[in-house]
Amino acid sequence: MLEGGVPGLAGGYVFYDKGAYSDGWRYMECAPDNVGENVSWTIAKTLCDEYALNGYDDWDLPSIKELTLMYKNLHEKGMGNFVSTGSNVDRHWSSEETKDGQAYYFRFNSETTSSAYKSDSHNARPVRKF
Repeated sequence: MLEGGVPGLAGGYVFYDKGAYSDGWRYMECAPDNVGENVSWTIAKTLCDEYALNGYDDWDLPSIKELTLMYKNLHEKGMGNFVSTGSNVDRHWSSEETKDGQAYYFRFNSETTSSAYKSDSHNARPVRKF
């Protein structure tokens, strides 16, 4: 596990080292800022899938587990430019959908997971694995 985040080649924060290359990746990098604020899940997914930074275009909308790792390794250490106050600014969409057509999101002000209609408005922060 990396201590906090270190600057990544793409320009974000490398914040997770799983210790061995498996599934084609070892490290995880978080984009330096949100790519969408108060956007629907569909827009969040598109923004993350189409995101490119410093020549790297392999970004995705994070899973709940990846958002939890971002919280523990970046947000708790005051890194990553996460805002945890105000209306919806602390809520980040995950790539995971529910069985009833909703999607999960993670709240950075309370370290909790919930689900919402995909038309609701939350934030999008891409991650990449390499």
